[in-house]
Amino acid sequence: MVRTGTVDDCFEVYSIICEMEDYKLDYDIFKEIYKKIIDSDSYEVLVYLEGKQIVGVITLRFEWQLHHCAKIAEIMECAVKKDYRSGGRGRLLFESACKLAKNKKCAQIEVSSNYKRTRAHNFYKKVGMEDTHYKFCKLL
Repeated sequence: MVRTGTVDDCFEVYSIICEMEDYKLDYDIFKEIYKKIIDSDSYEVLVYLEGKQIVGVITLRFEWQLHHCAKIAEIMECAVKKDYRSGGRGRLLFESACKLAKNKKCAQIEVSSNYKRTRAHNFYKKVGMEDTHYKFCKLL
């Protein structure tokens, strides 16, 4: 089952994101950012539940973009716990995100994915996304 994330989901979402990143993030900072996202109209968190346990998450940002002359949905994070992958949960999260983006009148949905995440690249291609952009980053 997919539902909208709540503030109470923070620690479970944190655990999934840490597993995705293969790195333990600072929980206090994460919690602060998560609350801002939950409280913002420009973001949405969707979680996938297996029974009462959250096993997947997708976060979206909605923004108007001049070069599209439209509102765009961007997937910021999409992750399913390792033991629950390849069972269609990621696809259900993605389809729920697309439905939400359509309801918010977005023209398209986008995602950036690290080069090393080849499984994620294959997943995004399987759900119909196209590899059309480069993303450039610089640490500050």
